Amino acid sequence: MKIKFLGFLSVCISLCPARSFASVRVEATKIEKAIILDGRLEEPEWRAAPPATDFVQQRPQEEQPSSERTEVRFLYNSSKLFIGIICYDSEPARIVDVQSRRDGDLSDSDSILIILDTYHDRRNGFLFGTNPSGIQYDAQIMAEGVSGGQMTAAGVGRSAGGTTQRGNVAAVNLNWDADWKVQTSRDSEGWKAEIEIPLGSLRFKGSESPQTWGLNVMRNIRRKNEQSFWSPIPQAYNIYRVSLAGELAALDIRPPRNLRLIPYISLGPHKDYSKDKTDFRREVGFDVKYGLTPTLTLDVTANTDFAQVEVDDEQINLSRFDLFFPEKRAFFLENAGTFAFGVPRETDLFFSRRIGIEGGREVPILGGGRLTGKLGRYNLGILAIETGREGIATGNNFFVSRVRREFQRRSSVGFIYTNRETVGDGLSQREYNHAFGSDLQLGFGENWLFSGYIAKTYSPHLQGDDYAGNLHLSYRTDVWRIEGDYAEVQENFNPEVGFVPRHGYRSPFFRIVFSPSPEKGWIRQWNPHFTIRRHYGFDGRLESERQHYDLEIFRTDGGQMSVTYNRDQELLRVPFEIHPGVFVPPGAYRFGQFEAFFSSDPAAKFFGSFNLTRGDFYDGDLAIYDFELGFRTGPQFFTTLNLVNTGVEADWGRFNTNLARLRLNYSFTPTRFLQALFQYNSRLNQFSSNIRFGWINASNTGLYMVYNDRYNTRDDRLDPLDRAFFLKFSYGIDF
Repeated sequence: MKIKFLGFLSVCISLCPARSFASVRVEATKIEKAIILDGRLEEPEWRAAPPATDFVQQRPQEEQPSSERTEVRFLYNSSKLFIGIICYDSEPARIVDVQSRRDGDLSDSDSILIILDTYHDRRNGFLFGTNPSGIQYDAQIMAEGVSGGQMTAAGVGRSAGGTTQRGNVAAVNLNWDADWKVQTSRDSEGWKAEIEIPLGSLRFKGSESPQTWGLNVMRNIRRKNEQSFWSPIPQAYNIYRVSLAGELAALDIRPPRNLRLIPYISLGPHKDYSKDKTDFRREVGFDVKYGLTPTLTLDVTANTDFAQVEVDDEQINLSRFDLFFPEKRAFFLENAGTFAFGVPRETDLFFSRRIGIEGGREVPILGGGRLTGKLGRYNLGILAIETGREGIATGNNFFVSRVRREFQRRSSVGFIYTNRETVGDGLSQREYNHAFGSDLQLGFGENWLFSGYIAKTYSPHLQGDDYAGNLHLSYRTDVWRIEGDYAEVQENFNPEVGFVPRHGYRSPFFRIVFSPSPEKGWIRQWNPHFTIRRHYGFDGRLESERQHYDLEIFRTDGGQMSVTYNRDQELLRVPFEIHPGVFVPPGAYRFGQFEAFFSSDPAAKFFGSFNLTRGDFYDGDLAIYDFELGFRTGPQFFTTLNLVNTGVEADWGRFNTNLARLRLNYSFTPTRFLQALFQYNSRLNQFSSNIRFGWINASNTGLYMVYNDRYNTRDDRLDPLDRAFFLKFSYGIDF
């Protein structure tokens, strides 16, 4: 039955209009010895290799030749791929370079992004980027950056190389950190870069020789706000659109042997002031990475440690639903896009923060493994993790399996299964939770995309009404973006290894965006748009509605501005606690707010933004003042201070909260950094700090020193709650 369905799907896709692929092509040159990595491209091998050149603008003047010449060459030997980049510049003194932190925002600097479609499937790729400071920017791209039917933003503002933040892993996984090197230099002609990528850091077919990979290169010239591509990309899309990439040919290579052992040691004191107890923690563990085949990777972890992770950003919740906090632990972030299913942050069937974190506290992870990769046209992911007991938390076994069959024209069909089951001695009754799901994506031509999923859960304490589903259709051109969907989540839908903040609803959604791009002037792109989303209970009553009217403008200096009006309806069947001791009573409410936003040039020495919201809130008044100020001294140091004041005043209560966040970042080199985050939350009456020093090697191994503390701020005092210091060292050993 499955074979018949896949055959029928293939026929349907084949009837879609054919698209024309880019014809640009460059050949890699084989060499015998390695290149000396100094960023100068002085070896004669570089001069003998043919360049990828003749870049074409995407912005501001689409289809026009790039204003500055770019040359990219490719060399390789039996173990490494070398990429040589020359970014000529007629005004080298005006090159913008304001970023030196790994995976930092490349949209604020002159930069280069290179995507390698190593399977040549025109859907997935490995992204590498750098700037004149020589930072390392890398990511895994799946399904051309599309997740849950949602297309990744095109190349405006915080675009590819900018918006993707750590923790956002559905289809663009910035948290993938490969083993590679880069060196850069500057001279009177512009800036240059040499990149060295071990073939073991990539995955590609082992049966073909010579190989042809998909390839595209994007150059960002920051002072001109110009993006140009080697293989042209329409303004509606970005470099993730690997179906429009060119080709890198003549790669006579074989996958190398690939086994890496990463042991670690972590130690340090932790004091809990509520118990007046200090523990000295000593942890030893390891990860193993093994290439089972050229396209399948097995990762094994034992006594997993997360001492180098960043703390969560504090948030103020004005809704009756749970907030989303992204995953930041390295083991779960790698290849995380393989397991993505559902609509991100709305109905995620798998959410890795359910593993090893309960009630905001860490639960020890005893060990586990992950198998990810490709088998022909199939993407495969299997994850098994076991956690131990911690306090009242029982041990659990977690299992996730995901498979997705890819077709032409951005189409695929997939399945997922998740399981959580308690483990341990003396359990009178084992608790468990299962979830199953299937999803479908169909691409029609270049502009249309249809997707949908259906899922079901099984829990011993919940019977019936346990389905969820979604249908999504979108149309996108350079100027228009129109999309709509219908979602349904039944009351007992309960994926305990997922994230579903709201249950028991049917929800239609519609959005229309008009985005013209002037070729001249201070406006880079207009972006007026309208969105409406409704949530109905299964009794047919309207529970929520938001109408969103937004006039948004992207400026040529990199800043933004917008004026917004939101119109809301809420039906509260029961009261909910919006603030400690403050409850919104049941009833039907209509209210609206105006919002104004402005941000300055993010590459300037002094930069900032403000966001003002005023209006009705249920049957009261709401005022939010959100300010951010930033300062940087070149690429090494930057700091930002964010202040948010939220005030609500109504007959049922009133409150005022303050949230403050100070970030400091100093990069001694692209691999040595000092970062600090200080936060104050008046709602929790807490002040906290997170200070991290990192001296990293390949694949984020190296030395980390981390200091965390929390204080109670009641009664204008600073009473310590807990304090911890960790020293962690890890090292990769290749066999």
